Formats: sequence, C-alpha cells, structure tokens
Amino acid sequence: MVRRKIRLGVVFVSVVAVMAVALIPVAIAMSQEANPGRVLPDTVQKGETFEVTVNFTAPEDMFNAIGLTDLCPDGWNVTVDETWCTPNADVFTATGNKAEIGWFGEPDVGFDKDTSFSALYKVTVPDDASAGIYAFNGSVEYYVGPEGPYSENITGGSQVEVAGEGGIGVWWIITIVVVIAVIVVAVLLVRRRGT
Repeated sequence: MVRRKIRLGVVFVSVVAVMAVALIPVAIAMSQEANPGRVLPDTVQKGETFEVTVNFTAPEDMFNAIGLTDLCPDGWNVTVDETWCTPNADVFTATGNKAEIGWFGEPDVGFDKDTSFSALYKVTVPDDASAGIYAFNGSVEYYVGPEGPYSENITGGSQVEVAGEGGIGVWWIITIVVVIAVIVVAVLLVRRRGT
C-alpha cells in the first residue's frame, strides 16, 4: 500500500513537472500578443470613402519593427497618411486595395509595453461595386526585442456591406423573413387551439 502511494506520488509530480515545462512556452507566447482589432462601418454606399481603424497594444517592452498589412476587397482603393496613425507611422504605402503601415521605434529600445497603436486608412468603394458583403483580411507582424517575428491576424470587423440602390439591405430582408415566419407560426398555433 505504501509503495502504491509512493508510485502515485511520483507519477503525480512527474505529470505536474511535464505540464509546467510544456505550458511555459504557451504562457510566454500568450503574454506577447498585440491583439489587433479592426473597426469598420456596417454599411457603405457605392462611391463612398470611409475610414478603417486598426488598434493594438505593445505586449512587451522593446516592441519594434511593427508592420501592419490590411487587404480590402479587390478593386477598392486605399489611401494612407502617416499623420492619421498614432503614433505617427514611420513608413506607409497604399497600393490599390492594400494598406501597409510600419513603426520602428528607437533603435535597441522600441516601444514600451502597453503603448497604444491606432492605424487609420481610408477606403473608396468603386462606383460600379455590386451590392453585397465584402471581406477584409490582414495581419500585424512585430518583434519583441530580438525575438520574432510574431504574426497576428487582425480580428474585429472583417466585412462591410455595400447597400443596393434604393433597395433593402440583407439584414432587413432577414428581419422581414423572420417576422413573417413568427406571424405564421402564431396564426397556426391560434387556429390549432381554437379547433
């Protein structure tokens, strides 16, 4: 009985030690997340120019060599300016539907932990865009000190609806269908109880 308890104790300590060793890299990786999130309008019009904002935070000291790349739908046009970003971007380009924005920070210093970043760029919907829902896709890559690169997909808003001309938006159609279905079910239930 004593030997069995000792064996169980050794197994328990071994399992805890293996879990601790396995989870340390996960804890380190999880502590180094900038958590980029995109903010988009829900609905836009053909020919409209609107703003897209991506916000994230330095996960550790020496946060540096930060590069944001965001892709709009094909055929849409992007405009970027360093002063639209906080802090001001060090490099920026807009090529067709792609926005690229970068920050370096001071050499061998980078940015301090919890420094907030806000990248703003403008998007113009083509005049001939079809009504429908369009997707955005992007990521933020960075280093923490000499370690990296780390890459995170941009979360948050990932699509925008281009409204049709004088028509009803997709969400209005869904709402109308749901309301009609509820009314039909209610009428059928009332008739069933009446008979």
